Amino acid sequence: MEHLLIEPNKTILVLNASYEPINFTDWKRAIVLLLKEKAQRLSARVIRLVNYIKLPIQKIMANKPSRHMIYSRDNHQCQYCGSIKNLTIDHVIPRSRGGDNSWNNLVTACMPCNTHKGDRTPEEWGKPLYCKPKAPFNKLELGIKKSNVEEWKQYIWN
Repeated sequence: MEHLLIEPNKTILVLNASYEPINFTDWKRAIVLLLKEKAQRLSARVIRLVNYIKLPIQKIMANKPSRHMIYSRDNHQCQYCGSIKNLTIDHVIPRSRGGDNSWNNLVTACMPCNTHKGDRTPEEWGKPLYCKPKAPFNKLELGIKKSNVEEWKQYIWN
C-alpha cells in the first residue's frame, strides 16, 4: 500500500497520462483513483491518470475571470497602492466608458483607491497600475503558479 501514500487533507494535482495538468482533486478522491488503478502516484501531492483523457479546449481555457481568480492573479493586493485590506475589483477602463469584464480590464483594488479613481482611467487619475492585467493561460496554470507547492510547478509550461 506504499503506492497509496497521499498527503491527507491536501489538494492533489491530477495529470493526464501525457503529464499535462488537468485538474485538482481532494486527497480522498485521489486515493479512490489509485485503488481503482485509474491513476499512479508520482508524489504525495501529484497523481497521473493511467489512460489519456481527451478534454475539450473550452474546458481547459479560462475564458471568463472570476473574483477569486483576479485576486489570485494580482496576489491579493491593490494594483494601485499595494494594500491587502478592503479589496474589491476595479475596471481599468470604467464600464460607463465602454470597459468590459475581461482579464485585461479587471484588477484588484482596495476600496479607497477604487473610490478615488472613480470614473477615470489610471492615467487620468495619475496612478499607474503595478502590473498590466492579462489573462493566464488557463485556470489550472494560475492555481499551480500561485500555489506554494513547489513539486506542482514542474508540470506547467512557462
